[in-house]
Amino acid sequence: MTTTQMFTGVKNWVLEKLSLIQSLIPAQASSSNQLADKAFVNSSIATATATFRGTYNLVSDLSLTTAATQQQIAAALATKMAALSIVPDTNDYAFVQVPAADATPTVIARVDRYKFNGSAWAYEYSLNNSGFTAAQWAAINSGITAETWATTPEFVVEDPADTDLVDEYARLLQLLYQGITDVQSATTNAKADYVGVDNYVYHWDQEQGQYVKTSIYVKGDPGTTDYTQLQNKPTALSQFIDDLGNNPTHNHNSLVNGGSYNETTKKIELKHNNTVLSEIDATLFIKDGMVDNVDVVDGNLVITFNTAAGKEPISLPITSIFDPSNYYNKTQTDTLLAAKANVADLGNDVEFVESDPGTWPF
Repeated sequence: MTTTQMFTGVKNWVLEKLSLIQSLIPAQASSSNQLADKAFVNSSIATATATFRGTYNLVSDLSLTTAATQQQIAAALATKMAALSIVPDTNDYAFVQVPAADATPTVIARVDRYKFNGSAWAYEYSLNNSGFTAAQWAAINSGITAETWATTPEFVVEDPADTDLVDEYARLLQLLYQGITDVQSATTNAKADYVGVDNYVYHWDQEQGQYVKTSIYVKGDPGTTDYTQLQNKPTALSQFIDDLGNNPTHNHNSLVNGGSYNETTKKIELKHNNTVLSEIDATLFIKDGMVDNVDVVDGNLVITFNTAAGKEPISLPITSIFDPSNYYNKTQTDTLLAAKANVADLGNDVEFVESDPGTWPF
């Protein structure tokens, strides 16, 4: 069944019921002499025969808080009436102003109506303080908008006297259309994505009516803060890769622990034991073919060469050759050795004293 067929069926049904309703409408009824439902007439009669017993502020008059229940408010109203020497009759009513907060009793959030039923006060309803008429308020609550009204199927007014019923028919059609739209929307979004056993994300395809595998792969190692439990962890330093894709290396044999001058190559050789790690070309420092003196002054290697005009020293920072922080000096070494235990002082036997066998080894 198409949407047009469905709405046509609804229209025919409404028109059939309309003919039945028209037989119940008296000829005297008109736009100025409208019909009233039974509940409205009964309410109007009850109100007309009731006595208004005043308006009371929940906080300042009844000494309650905004958290008070309807039963507590009804009891407070009875106490207030007795204090004012008022003996209420059946259907008598009073209004209770409910503030927005206890601290601001003059800022009213709503007004509740309470009615006396012959033996006690009871909550009846809350007043509509919005300024809208009952018809306007009903239109607002219907949820209709300019956009949804534009999609409502057209209808034909067969009798100008049936305008009110036709309006109601249009409102019912709009509600039906909105309900169908909501159901379709809910159906479309009813199935959420999920991750399959193959660790790919599956998405519901509305047209195919089934889940479809996507290209999103979400598998990873289980989360852990313990390195020993980490899967696929590197087992050697060479397996680590930095941000540039390089494998960092670290070898203690690459630390400089000595050096010498090679007279043949005219280079200063930096060594680890007997292995030459790097060289410094010293030809630029050699003048007249002879170095007169080499000294260490204020952390600098000072080389003095002979020149025709006299001796000219050249200063080279030692830190450019090696990093002193990688070595202990004599004072630091002596301090560490002073704290060690001498084998001769230990003797051949070590006595072990177990102070509390019951707590060993803790």
